[in-house]
Amino acid sequence: MPMPTHDDRVKALGPDSALLRVLSALEEYGHDDPAGAWRALTSTWNWAAPLPTGVPGTDGTGTPAARPASGGYTLSGHWRLPSAADAMPWVALPLADDGHRPCGGADGGQNGPDLFVVPAKHLLATGRLPSGSGDSSPASGPADVYAAVEVYVPAGFATYTSGEPLCASDAAFHWTAVAALALGAARRMTDALAGSVSGTTPPHPQAAPAGQAAELAAVLHDERLSLAATVYGLPAARHVLPQVLKARLARQVGQAAVVVQHVLTEVYQQVLSVDTRGDRHDLVSIIETSSPILQQARFAAEILPPVGRAPLRKG
Repeated sequence: MPMPTHDDRVKALGPDSALLRVLSALEEYGHDDPAGAWRALTSTWNWAAPLPTGVPGTDGTGTPAARPASGGYTLSGHWRLPSAADAMPWVALPLADDGHRPCGGADGGQNGPDLFVVPAKHLLATGRLPSGSGDSSPASGPADVYAAVEVYVPAGFATYTSGEPLCASDAAFHWTAVAALALGAARRMTDALAGSVSGTTPPHPQAAPAGQAAELAAVLHDERLSLAATVYGLPAARHVLPQVLKARLARQVGQAAVVVQHVLTEVYQQVLSVDTRGDRHDLVSIIETSSPILQQARFAAEILPPVGRAPLRKG
């Protein structure tokens, strides 16, 4: 019988899963394979679906394009934004208009990220799309056209239109999932710092005294327990959570991101202090493959704030 993949395991979790189960399972997946777990989460669930979504231009010079860049993508093109975007600090910009579906759509295949989330302030209004461009106004009415010119988008802000769209009320699932992956990825870093991650060939020397690695691991352990206490007893995200509990969870997820960032900083400082004789330390690869998770974790509760509340911070 074939072994289950990360995609299979992640598809077994969703807004209908108890949040404590989401935390436990994805923290483990984030530890075992940060890059694979992140790919599985974002290709399974389109977390950007609740955001105002632009209609891409098709007039040649304004046709959207994304190019790989260090740690992310460079995005350019024209999009027509709905009027709702005026009140939102973040918007979602797809490369094409044939993959966007409302909540409840079916899964589909994908080759790479094709939906990019950017701060609205990074867009420039250019007037209306020229007639005959093949673009239609949103059902909510006409809108200005906005251009993104060589805008850098971190990998953690890219996702797939083919993923199952999340609704605004599913935000608690996404917050918990991202925080869990971030805590798991950071735990993998502390394991590598202590020299306890197997499979490296050849293994690099330990990057820090065992005591420091243990201290960082203890900090992560306490944060996992704190987040677990917050979600303990909470139902699935799609069981409407009281607003006060959503706000509490959003704050806790933000705190987890701060702790993970602290661990990352300490780990990276230790990596820089180790002489690897010109080779890259194994921790560098772990940090790089975890970077999309860490980028998203810092802003997850701000991009998708508790329903009925203003964003926690302007984009």
